[in-house]
Amino acid sequence: MGQHGEPGREHARLRRWVYLLLFLSLGGWGQPCAAGWLSDSWSRFDRYLATFDPAGRFVRQPIEKRIPALTFKGFYRQWSDILLTGNQQIGFRDKDFRFLQLQHLLEIEMHYQFSPHVELTNVNHFLYDGAYNWQHAAGLYAPRRTETMRVYHNFDRIVRELYLSYRTHSFDVVLGKQQIAWGKMDGRFIDVINAMDVREGVQLEASDFEYRRLPAWMANLTYFFGANSLNFLWIPNFEQDRNPVFGSPWFSPRLPPADTVVRANEAILRGRANAAGDTILRRKRPSAGDWGDHEYGVRLDVSMEPLTWGLIYYYAWNKNPTNFVVGRAVEDGATRLLVRPRHTRLHHFGLTADYATAFSGVPLVGELPIVLRVEGLWTKDVRFADFARIQAARSGDLNGGHVTRDTLRAAIAVEFAFPGNTAVILQPSLLYTFHWRETLGSGFGGAVGDEWNLIPVFFIERPFRFTRDRLRVSFTATPFLSGPTRDWQGVKTKLIASYNFSQFITGRIIYTAYSSGDRTDIYGQYDKWDNVGWEVSYEF
Repeated sequence: MGQHGEPGREHARLRRWVYLLLFLSLGGWGQPCAAGWLSDSWSRFDRYLATFDPAGRFVRQPIEKRIPALTFKGFYRQWSDILLTGNQQIGFRDKDFRFLQLQHLLEIEMHYQFSPHVELTNVNHFLYDGAYNWQHAAGLYAPRRTETMRVYHNFDRIVRELYLSYRTHSFDVVLGKQQIAWGKMDGRFIDVINAMDVREGVQLEASDFEYRRLPAWMANLTYFFGANSLNFLWIPNFEQDRNPVFGSPWFSPRLPPADTVVRANEAILRGRANAAGDTILRRKRPSAGDWGDHEYGVRLDVSMEPLTWGLIYYYAWNKNPTNFVVGRAVEDGATRLLVRPRHTRLHHFGLTADYATAFSGVPLVGELPIVLRVEGLWTKDVRFADFARIQAARSGDLNGGHVTRDTLRAAIAVEFAFPGNTAVILQPSLLYTFHWRETLGSGFGGAVGDEWNLIPVFFIERPFRFTRDRLRVSFTATPFLSGPTRDWQGVKTKLIASYNFSQFITGRIIYTAYSSGDRTDIYGQYDKWDNVGWEVSYEF
């Protein structure tokens, strides 16, 4: 796509896609009749898709036939998001692009069964994002900083999981590179074991966590006693979060300097300097060769039907480094700081609980099953940048430029199962920073830009019976409230239509909008990032 395409032409192209999708959808929903050539054509196409599995027929089945102990499967997924607003300067960013992503992901998963109890698992990911090549945009230069924004090209990203498991009735041992999902909520509360690839920023959804977690080398041991379990983790291999970087579609438009400055300044682009001209030294990273740098986690789960609850403790490193001021220099009358990024230790204490029940005699509904779910994480000794202390360091009162605070993040979700397979979820979520003050930046688990954030998520999903439940439509609204200074930081809404063309192929259309809030707010800053996306997934 050109750098400065005409809005009318882009809208016309978008309309053609919509008309095509409506054409296919109506063909799938219409009833066959003598003159219904459209329905007849769709029926033939639908029958063809029902058995369309070339990778399964010509790759998976021959491999499994030749190696009986091997299970081979995978998927190919293509998903794209296109902006609905034109090219313009937004804050410090040059938003001269339309496609936010044109990602192609191929997953190959293999399981080799050595014995009834011993299995080797390998999951490989091959990802390419054409957004950086298929459109000429000066604002998209992230691959200059890290090539993984465009393509997975190294062992760490391609070999996603590789572990050996030994499983019995009462004891599991899993050794190797793996991911651990300790949470069930919309968002991350006790799901803190693995780092996350957050390249999509506020667009990242909980449904994509499985593909965006960054697996780590670890020992994962679980002991089962009755309906209860005790899980222990030893993680020598540290992984940090991968956040949006300069020149990526979701890097914040409110963070200086401007793209014109970054593109011409290798030091800022490579993270060796910041917008204030301070020198950023090489990051100090935890070492796998030092036992004192390893991470440890333990989780206890107890089942007391219909209630299940669990307790967790995780002695870990912060997945994002803290900038420590380690020196000061005056050059040409300007003060420059020397900054050393370091990962700091955190103590996580977590709680999770699920309670399932059903209400009878509900008007218009009858029996109404519900699940009440709670997750909370209290984190000690979180480092926060303190801008007052940083300013004092510039004036000669040398200090680390940060303070230590405790944080809390928690959520309560109520899930309703209404008739017609309609699911409704209400999930109020809270992020809180203890002993907060206005000069603080952000820190793990704490509120963003304020003392507390309240995020009341609303979700509803319904399949349509006249499509044999192949069509599903869902709607999610995520308002973002804060206090005591910001109050309202905007709302994110998402509308998804998903259609199962067959047991192998699924397609989705997604509309995402960011509304209201100021330009410095979490959602308000992305007011011009409303987008429509499509996903096609083929599993074999």
